[in-house]
Amino acid sequence: MADFASFNPIARRRLVDRVLSRREPVVLVEAAPGMGKSLLLMQIAERLGTAVHARETAPEPGDGAAPVLWDIPPGSEPEALPEPFVAGARRVVVAKRPHTRLRGLSRAAAYGHAFSLDPAELLFDGDEIAAAFGSSAKSVMEASGGWPLLVARFAGSSPDEGVMRRFLQEELLEPLNSAQLVDLRALLAGCAIRADGDDLVPLVRRDGEGNIHFVAESVRAPIAEAVEQLLADRTAIPAEAKAIAETHAARGEMTEAIAAYQNAGFHDLALRTFAAAHGRFFIYLYGPAALDRVLAGFPTSFAMQSETIIMGLAVQSLKRGDVSLARRLLADRFGDAANDPGEVFSPKSVFSREFRSFRLVMLIYEDVFFTDELLQNIFAMLAEYPADAHFLRGSFYNSVLEFYLRSRRFAEAEDLAQRAHFHYERAGAPLLSFYISLHQAIMRMMMGDALSARAYAADAKRSLDKVGFDSPNDKRLLVLLNACIDYEGGKAEPLARFLSVELEGFTHGEIWPSLIEFALLYGSQALSEHFSTIAALGFLERWRVFQIRNRQFRNAIELREAAILQNANRWQEAAEKLATIPSVIGKAWVLGAGAELARLHERDDIALALLWLRHHVNEMPTRPELAVQLGAMRQNLHLTERQRIGLDIWAAYVAKRNRDLGSARAILQKTFESAARLGAMAPLAEERDFLGELLATQRIAEFLDTSGPSRQVLRRLRDGLVSVGALGRAGNLSRRETKVLLMAAEGAANKFIANTLGLSEATVKFHLGNVYRKLGCKSRREAIGAARAMGLVT
Repeated sequence: MADFASFNPIARRRLVDRVLSRREPVVLVEAAPGMGKSLLLMQIAERLGTAVHARETAPEPGDGAAPVLWDIPPGSEPEALPEPFVAGARRVVVAKRPHTRLRGLSRAAAYGHAFSLDPAELLFDGDEIAAAFGSSAKSVMEASGGWPLLVARFAGSSPDEGVMRRFLQEELLEPLNSAQLVDLRALLAGCAIRADGDDLVPLVRRDGEGNIHFVAESVRAPIAEAVEQLLADRTAIPAEAKAIAETHAARGEMTEAIAAYQNAGFHDLALRTFAAAHGRFFIYLYGPAALDRVLAGFPTSFAMQSETIIMGLAVQSLKRGDVSLARRLLADRFGDAANDPGEVFSPKSVFSREFRSFRLVMLIYEDVFFTDELLQNIFAMLAEYPADAHFLRGSFYNSVLEFYLRSRRFAEAEDLAQRAHFHYERAGAPLLSFYISLHQAIMRMMMGDALSARAYAADAKRSLDKVGFDSPNDKRLLVLLNACIDYEGGKAEPLARFLSVELEGFTHGEIWPSLIEFALLYGSQALSEHFSTIAALGFLERWRVFQIRNRQFRNAIELREAAILQNANRWQEAAEKLATIPSVIGKAWVLGAGAELARLHERDDIALALLWLRHHVNEMPTRPELAVQLGAMRQNLHLTERQRIGLDIWAAYVAKRNRDLGSARAILQKTFESAARLGAMAPLAEERDFLGELLATQRIAEFLDTSGPSRQVLRRLRDGLVSVGALGRAGNLSRRETKVLLMAAEGAANKFIANTLGLSEATVKFHLGNVYRKLGCKSRREAIGAARAMGLVT
């Protein structure tokens, strides 16, 4: 029984009236320690002029003039409730703790002779606290929650934290079962609980809407410490560990449930719970930290026997960007055939449906070419998934979406994205929905439609905001996406900041081909334009080291390196880089190509052909067949809108160099209007050298000024465009002299320059002589130094 002798007890008149007004013969006051049960009975006794029976022996029924007051001592085994009280012939008010068993009480309740006072009614309300504490009432209420024991502390009786912790653990918490302790821990952590809350009074209070809140703030720390200690102790007891795990599972706290089973050595139950929490999809529902904790709890020998755990470990590796480790895990468990798509997806495959579904997802990260046969076998898997298997169906569409995205089959990719999004929404997996919106935004950026990409980026953010755990790498992906969209609109600062601050974490996280293509494109362009060519090449080299074993990544990096070198007017170096890429699409093939250009469909083949065409546009813009080749390439249905914009600028440049200003300005106006409609400035900025010369032509610039959208694009471009031709004119060099100087600066010999430009060696020497004279140089070395000083080369 609580001792409140150190302060003047608060009168509970309203509560005394309520107890005495009950018509039931038996009134039960059942509550936790420190709730003021004894004080209430004392105040009732004072009102009635009687005494309190405070022993475990049953009180005498008396003459019935006044109710008998029985305060059962804690920890005792009281005698049975006397029959006169049970039968309703006499009245009694009983005070006891919840776990004290009083025989006869249930029978009285069954007869309708008993009333149980709600424990929450024993808590002091605001009016009672205000009357006792005056101006400090609010702080007292917030710290105590109205718990009489804590209210007494504020009146001067204030034991130290150690004393309170021992009291709370021994008197209040130890009698609680493990499920109640789990609920209390959740409540302390700020989570909602589904318990009725009565067993946790006085630590909690139910509001007007029925929600339960922790209210004993002044003892939050000792209670939290005591709860953790009790749960840790009980985990060592198998039955209690199982009860703790089941309570966590019922609350949806699957990580804690699995950990509880693992700590108790129940690995089979832990695995069953992991599988029930969707196994390899666990990371998307509970986060990478939770998956790491769960997988670390399984012994290696046990994990190697489980398909579910091995797939979980492989997902963990993929999310960390380590595809090779994921492949090794599968080979160690299932054999080398697990890494052979032909074997895995064969109609006669020996692998389970779940494994084949996972292996399809893993293809996103790998260097795998989808043949028609492989694609047919993959689509045959769809019939194995029930209509409501939302995770499996969503991951299927997500995986095939990546293939169509690589192949530039955007219509099919969009259809698959919508299907995947539907299933992920039904599965309640906002992080997976985020990835689909991210894919859709990247697809729009590839298509050159930055305005639509921004809408999908907003969808991605809404999905990510719903995720209930921290996911730093996914936040970085969203930051990168928004920075690239801003870059398309002419705002470079967000992307520059990302490359400076977030790049380290990004390169060591989860990555897949369409995402790395996106990052390589915008990252290298921003660095080359706003920092230096060296910075851009260093950025690409960093990715080469990290993804050295993947052919798709290697090709993407080498193609971007060649484009960056071209942008820096290092054309010969770029050509040498392109020549090292193993492909039939070489310089000679493109020179002789015609209608074949329109039939190219592989992403890398198209990119390679475009870079060779760009090389020819710079090197030989007046070659008669070039305009026809550009037109044939433009008919290719697999081009992105961004590629089409670049191709149109080259076509306008070729038309201008062939003195067809009418065609040049018409093509350019159409291109500018398209860029304005799509909000795509980055493709224009990448063609700054060609555009600089085009816009330096007065008749073209004046024509573009007549169109509102074109004029809008012009305003954004004019400040940032300085063409090689303009730099050459600043040094009083002709176009041919500028080109000869550029090639000399790249280390080209006179014979190579002559063959490339279709000149004789004597003519090359003549142009170099003019360059030396105009720049005031005496040697080739001095002329190259002057070219660098003028910004012609970097």
